[in-house]
Amino acid sequence: MKRIFLILLFSLFHLMAFAQSLQVAIKQDGKVIQAVNGVYQLKKAPFAFEITASHLEGFLIGATTDEQVYQSAVGPFNPEVSWFQNTGLAEDLYNKSKELYLMDLAPSYWYYTDAKDHRFDKNPVGDFDNWRAKRSVKTLFDVMINQSIDIKSFDGSVYLLMYAPEYDEYYDLIDKQNLFNATLQFTE
Repeated sequence: MKRIFLILLFSLFHLMAFAQSLQVAIKQDGKVIQAVNGVYQLKKAPFAFEITASHLEGFLIGATTDEQVYQSAVGPFNPEVSWFQNTGLAEDLYNKSKELYLMDLAPSYWYYTDAKDHRFDKNPVGDFDNWRAKRSVKTLFDVMINQSIDIKSFDGSVYLLMYAPEYDEYYDLIDKQNLFNATLQFTE
């Protein structure tokens, strides 16, 4: 009995040690913005995501101005949601454009492999298993109309979901784990 208990305890510890986690802070003007009911009130100015990940190489991020797309995606897995039907968009290495892609039909893929292969600002820290990175946003980029939108002139909200996909052997998405979701509201 003692042996079975130790095996179960070791197995539980092993699973917890390798659990994926993602912590996200949103900063503006060097200050962490606190959410109220999942809503981040931001000035119409550049901001940044500060990401801390454990046992997570990367994740998909859906960002949209369409609240219905967001609400469909943030709930239980529904394969009919457009973000879940398409693979992630490739973005610049090292976040050169400082843009947040807005797209209703596909997510973006943000990842960290090492200091020379990632989708974040220069100089992330850590290793493949545990890393910290910053992703600055100076403009929004609406992929559907192929146009940059200056945050200073943006009216409305951006709804975003960061999630870890689960695929079957045919690379079909069969489930997802929500890692972070938020509404970004931009005010004067």
